[in-house]
Amino acid sequence: MAVKKIDKEKLEQAAEVFKGFGNPIRILIINELHNRKLRVMEISKLLGYTQPIISQQLKILKSVGIVYKIREGNSSRYALTSHHFSDMIKCMRSCLGI
Repeated sequence: MAVKKIDKEKLEQAAEVFKGFGNPIRILIINELHNRKLRVMEISKLLGYTQPIISQQLKILKSVGIVYKIREGNSSRYALTSHHFSDMIKCMRSCLGI
């Protein structure tokens, strides 16, 4: 069976997405966004980190395409761009026993 050649551009895109998983706070954020949309302050309260820290991590997650921002008047909520990202967290937790 031949191994399918992967497009170099797709590999680079995948590497960028995996950077989003390169910080424990970002992993926690992805986990909290499973099947729900949250505001920065809500994530901050859930995780126990300051709003600026959460905002900084959300900016990174947005830049690599893991989350998107939903404008609601003067505020915004964040959501995962794909349920597969929370599936990746579940897989990682299972593999690592956490």
